[in-house]
Amino acid sequence: MNIEKLARHLKEFTLNEINMIAECDCKIELEHLLNEGKIAFEQGSYKYVEKVEIIDYAIFSAEASDDEPLNFETAVKFFLEKYAKTACTKRTYETYESIFRINILPFFRGKIIQEITIDDIKVFYVSCKTRNLGHRRLKNTLTQLNQLLKYCKSQGLVSKCCSFQVKRLNEKNEFSMNRIIFKD
Repeated sequence: MNIEKLARHLKEFTLNEINMIAECDCKIELEHLLNEGKIAFEQGSYKYVEKVEIIDYAIFSAEASDDEPLNFETAVKFFLEKYAKTACTKRTYETYESIFRINILPFFRGKIIQEITIDDIKVFYVSCKTRNLGHRRLKNTLTQLNQLLKYCKSQGLVSKCCSFQVKRLNEKNEFSMNRIIFKD
């Protein structure tokens, strides 16, 4: 007979009571349960000790406390090292790094993340269009820029930055300025 289950059911009992119910000598098994801390002996009777799982919570805030100016190049390095390298496949990491190095960094080099405005994103979009980036590469570049900005905000590196959405215009993935949604 499983003495631990019996003890859990009875909650409080004496040695004679559990011996009578189990119809065997339970002294050795009770000693094991005492040593494991599953039962306690108090005032001549055994008591089953309920294991209470302690759940603790912590509050985390993604807001930057002092919101120091964050250089764009530093933000890209942080994003690639802390997010892309750890959470993405090697191929995805290489794609991210390539998009930043070739398409995004030349335009935003020297800028501060918090100072990037919707107008900067629009000018960047036009510059990508004039460079004749393919539709897919254009979408991926804009999406990658947006992901970087959101990541910086979610990690508490900045308290605010501009955000936008990249949406497909039609089945052929054509884009135009009026299809990008900008938010302050």
